This record gives sequence, structure tokens and C-alpha cells, in this order.
Amino acid sequence: MEAYKAVEQLKNEKNSLHGGDIYRNRVELDFSVNINPFGVPQRVKEALHLAAEQCEQYPDPCAKALYHAIAGMHRIAEERLVCGNGASELFSAILQAMRPKRVLIPVPSFYGYEHAAEAAGAEIVFYEMKECDGFVLTEDFLSVLTKEVDLVFLANPNNPVGNLIEPQLLCTIAKVCRRQNITLVLDECFLPFSGEEETASFLGQSGEYPNVIVVRAFTKLFAIPGVRLGYLACQDAGTAARIRSVLPEWNLSVFAQQAGIAACKEDTYVQESEAFVVREREWLVGELKKHGIRVFPSKADFLLLYTRHPLAKGLLAERILIRDCSNFRGLSEGYYRVAVKKREENMRLLDAVAKACGAKDANVRKQSVGAQEAAAASRHMSEEEASSKMPEIEYVLPGEIEQRSFAIIGEELRQRQISLSETEAMVTKRVIHTSADFSYAETMTFSKDAVQIAKELIKSGADIVTDTNMALAGINKRVLARYGGTAHCFMADEETAKRAKERGVTRATVSMERAAEIKKPVIYAVGNAPTALISLYEMIGNGYRPAFIIGVPVGFVNVEAAKELILKTDIPHIVNRGRKGGSNVAAAICNAILYELGREG
Repeated sequence: MEAYKAVEQLKNEKNSLHGGDIYRNRVELDFSVNINPFGVPQRVKEALHLAAEQCEQYPDPCAKALYHAIAGMHRIAEERLVCGNGASELFSAILQAMRPKRVLIPVPSFYGYEHAAEAAGAEIVFYEMKECDGFVLTEDFLSVLTKEVDLVFLANPNNPVGNLIEPQLLCTIAKVCRRQNITLVLDECFLPFSGEEETASFLGQSGEYPNVIVVRAFTKLFAIPGVRLGYLACQDAGTAARIRSVLPEWNLSVFAQQAGIAACKEDTYVQESEAFVVREREWLVGELKKHGIRVFPSKADFLLLYTRHPLAKGLLAERILIRDCSNFRGLSEGYYRVAVKKREENMRLLDAVAKACGAKDANVRKQSVGAQEAAAASRHMSEEEASSKMPEIEYVLPGEIEQRSFAIIGEELRQRQISLSETEAMVTKRVIHTSADFSYAETMTFSKDAVQIAKELIKSGADIVTDTNMALAGINKRVLARYGGTAHCFMADEETAKRAKERGVTRATVSMERAAEIKKPVIYAVGNAPTALISLYEMIGNGYRPAFIIGVPVGFVNVEAAKELILKTDIPHIVNRGRKGGSNVAAAICNAILYELGREG
């Protein structure tokens, strides 16, 4: 009995080091775990149901189809990958395979690194990041990367802080580690939510850093923590084989393998999730600050908070669970972590925060968030009233959905008294159809005869070059191929990463330059990287003539200025002014033109 109690106590202590303890608390909303607010993609759910039919079979011990899917998603050789039962198993496998004597861990950070090091019998050295620096890793960290250190754990973004390591500093750290023969383990599990994956990820690096191991998980991005699936990428295939050798023979269930294969096809889901989290995170930061709470800058799908109010206790009384971070090394009482969820859930969190912080009126936020959201936030509506306001469900055949959607868009444009020219309407409407955002009707900007010029270019066999694989996946390549055109994305190519590193520029810049080497007209479709537009502008100034530019990157830094640069040129273009855009919008513009050509054909 005493042994049983000791085991239970140990389990409870371990559970207190992680979020998601819904089993010992009465919880309606769990903000303590950081998973995609969109929930499990439908295709992944269907794959899990189908996997149940395979339960009488052993899973493929080589997980060949899963490795192939992940390799295709990132354009990485399969032999450089290792899949595991969540990122946690991979951290342990790295330690068991590399057998470091001394492990360096900056704190505050994820407890799993410490657990893996302890299990491997390694000595652990903690580097304490300073609160006055916002718990950001600085150049001072380079001084502790000595030959006495064998392995370093770094989270990018950091957990629980959410900040990114400055890209140049990260490259310097990797170089120092290479010189000192230190293995650098980069945890990028939350990076897809950052909006800065292009410049921050080490996944696309060439063999320049054979000492770097990048770890990722399907858990957070695809909201499947119960499935347990992660993967790592090594620059060196030999290191991957070494890690793979310490894993159990069947460490991936049929559920994990099938879910992972399906998730690798969810480009649109990933893109929409990233854009949503970036927007909602910014909004939630502003709202939390109104209650006098300190919010640390974050690029993840969670926020680190500090307040003197007993927030965790107060919210649990409202059946909302958040992560009390007082047991993180380097933090103390008063630090909490909350996930970024959907607007209605976030508003309920804010109401509870207002109450916990002593606000007299839980509905302290008096700003325009839309009638439906305000009604949901107040939560004073009776069930009968709520039912009466529920929109009716229309049963529409799949083949009729798009036609019905465009009819609704046309009607709403008329109601808003927005008139579009006939040639530009098809592009703008498809962008609205993709985004459900009518503001594009006012911000989409077309050069003279832009749509007709783009159509003629495609008919003459022009290629399309995008700045993301997401946009590449969304473009209708079959219609393009009818006219002799091909769609390209050079962003994840090893050659692009190599050139970018050698010159100290972004991969977007190199991608645009590589596109300029194509010996035929090129339509540039930029939906993510403002640096791509800036590079094009500079190339135009040096005499290069792109055939056409679609400029719709999304974001806050240099986005608006980059678009205005393209508008100053005489290159035929379609540009969306302002911050909005994205890879899905870039693909939608391409498809609007391609579909119109298909109809004409």
C-alpha cells in the first residue's frame, strides 16, 4: 500500500509539471494545453476511424507510408527522419542514442528536456534567462557553449514564454555548437503558429549543421495529443539511424501512422490555422493588458502572463483551467500560461479574468466585436432565445456549394453597394469566397488590363512561382499544364537554403532570384513573404522584367510597404493593399484566372 501511494504521489508530481490535468479538476474550458484551436481536421478524424479496422494487425514497424508523407511535406530525405510516440519519446531517444555527459538547458523551458536528461544519467546545467530581458535568449548564452557541454536543448518558440530566438543569433549558436562538437536539439513544435516559419525554421537547412536535430510534433498543430505522434529531422542520415536504433520496434500505432499520413495533406488547414492564431493572439494580448496583466511577447499559440492576482485559482472556480507556471525553473508565483483559442472561448476567459482580477463588471470590454460575439460574451441569453437566433441549416449538395456561395457573395456585394468591374469581379469574388472577408472588395488593386494580361500569359505557357508550398498545393496545376505552364516553389529546396546561408539573405530572396533564371515568362504569386516583393522590386530596378506579380503577403512587418513598392512599378500586377492576404489568397487569384480560362476553353 505504501509503495502504491508513493507511485501515485510521483505521478501527481509529474502531472503538475504539465498542462491538461482535466482528470483531477472540474473543467469546462482547458486553456492549459496549447493545441490548434480549430480542433482535429476532418480528414484526420476519418483516418482514425479507418485505422480502427486495422487493430487486429501489427502496425508497419518501418512506418514507410508515414515517412514518405512527412518527407514530401518538408522536402526532406526520408533517411534523415525519425518518427516517435510524441516529441517526448524523441527527446529521450536522442539522449539514449547520443549519451551526452553534460546537457545544457536554458530556463524557463519545457520540463521534458530535463526528464529525458535525467533518465539518460546526464549531468544537467541550467542557464537562467533574465526577466529583465523578457526571458529572451541573448548573446551572453554563447559564453556557456564550452567544450564541457555535449548537448543543448533550445525551444523555438520557447515554452512557456512563446518568444522566438533571433534568427542570426540562432545561426551563431549552431555554428558555435558545431565548432565545439555540441549536439543542438531544436524543439520547433510550436513554430507553425508563429507566422515566421519561413525565416525561423532549421528544417530546410542543408548539411551545413550536421550537429543540429530539429524536433516537431503533430500533437499541437493538428490537435491530436491523444494520438501521440512526433518526428525529428537530422542533417546527417547517420545520426537519424543511430536514434532510430534505440526506439522500440512498434513505437507507432496504426492510429498514429494513419493520422499522420492524413495530416500531411492538410495544407489549407495549416495555413488557415497559422493566420487565425496570429490575428487572435494579437487581439487577446490587447484584451488581457486592459486588466493590468503583464503579457510577454509571444509567437506561439499561447501567452505567458504575470499578475499578483491568484489567477489559476480564480479561473478554476469558473471551471477554466490555465497553466500555473510557478513550478517552472526560472519562474515564480504569479506566472501563468494560457492558450489562444477561438474568439468565443477567449471572451469567456476574459470574463473570468476580469472577475478574478476584481473587476466590478465582468463585461469590461466595450468594443466592437460583432453582434454574435458580444451576445456570446455576455452569456445571459436563455436557451430559448439562443435557439430562436440560430441560423437555419441549409442542405446543399456538394456540387452546388460553390455556386450557392458565389450567389451569396454577389447578393451581399449588392447590399453593400459595392460595384466591381466585370473582368476584376471574378478574381475578387474568389478571394472573398476563400477568405469570407468582404474587405477585399475595397482593397484589391489591379493594374490596367491585369486580368486579361495574366490570361494571355498563361495561354502562352507562362510558369507560376509561389513563395510557399501551401500556395503551390492550392493552385490548379492541371489547367495550367494544358497551356504548357508549370507551378514552382523553391522555398524548401536545399539549394535555396544553401545560397541564402552563404549570402546571409532570406530564402524568399533566393527563391525570387532562382525564378528569374526560368527561361520563359514567370507569374510571381507571393502570399507570405514581403521580402519576396522587396527583392522583386530591387531586381526590377536592376533591369529584370517579371511578366506579372500577384502581391498579397499577410502580416505586420514590411507587408504594406512591400506591396506599395510593387504598385509603383509598371509591371502588370494584382495587389491587395494593407495587411491582409496569405498563401490561400495568392492561390485563389491564380485559380480565378485559370478557371476563367477553363470556362472559355
